[in-house]
Amino acid sequence: MSLPRVSLQALDAFERVALAGSMQVAAREMGLSISVVSHHIARLEEQLGVVLLDRTTRPFNLTREGTQALEHLSKGLLHLRRATSETVISGLTGTRSLTIGIVEDFESSVTPALALILARQMPHAALSISTILSHDAAELLRRGEIDLAVSSSVEGAVAGVTAAPILRDPFVMAVPKEMATDPADLLSRENGLPFLRFNPKHLIGKQIEAHLARSRIELANRYSFDSVQSIMAVIAGNEGWSLITPLGYMRARRFAESVRLDPLPLAAFARTIALTSRAGFDEQIVQAIAAVLRQIIQREVVGPASAQFPWLDGSFVVIEP
Repeated sequence: MSLPRVSLQALDAFERVALAGSMQVAAREMGLSISVVSHHIARLEEQLGVVLLDRTTRPFNLTREGTQALEHLSKGLLHLRRATSETVISGLTGTRSLTIGIVEDFESSVTPALALILARQMPHAALSISTILSHDAAELLRRGEIDLAVSSSVEGAVAGVTAAPILRDPFVMAVPKEMATDPADLLSRENGLPFLRFNPKHLIGKQIEAHLARSRIELANRYSFDSVQSIMAVIAGNEGWSLITPLGYMRARRFAESVRLDPLPLAAFARTIALTSRAGFDEQIVQAIAAVLRQIIQREVVGPASAQFPWLDGSFVVIEP
């Protein structure tokens, strides 16, 4: 029996529609139009000779055949994605050691996925992955304590290092989900809901404070936290609001059901997450690992966040080389 000529994009489209129950969400995640996704699904059904989706329901439900197909196809797509990522960095096989520092924003999903891929590609090497703060990255690289840093980039180039931008992470408002107040009103000092700051010694805290100053906005200084998890917890408890990024929101998803993101009611600003190397480090390895990180971040972070908040499209994006 010959296999049907099914495109990988059609399989990807079917899996996304099946999981989301929506052509619109799948189209947004894939960067395609709804009509293209619909065509992929229709073509796949034609090639397989079965109806995969019950289109009379909203959200879409899978037919019996669709449920069976999803179970088998998802396993195959998972292996293909892993193979694609691992092939990109197959040149690491001969690497003897690799030390990477990564900001905590990635530790729930991106860092574990990267660790698995690197462990498979470097079976005989010494591999170390640690959590770092963005404002410490340049000094750690300069002293040679780490080979690579995944962190928020700082203005101004550091001599002798290579930086590969991988993510544009815009600042947004994070408020209690059921809050009825206009987000713009929160910028008034008279508003009763307190502003939750990041530690001003941290790079993200400095970036936010600088933008508020540029916008001539003064907010009472009552609360300051090191981590986005603490900030999200307080917001979820209806005790404050903050300026965070979608990456931070995805890092603290345990509180997501009680927190809403809104666009900034002032001039937009964003941070750039980059992969930076120490002086003299192999440029090809930098670019290979950056490519893998972009794939993982798109799948684990950007796609799901944009599906939940469609207005993030075009601002919260993986930066391609």
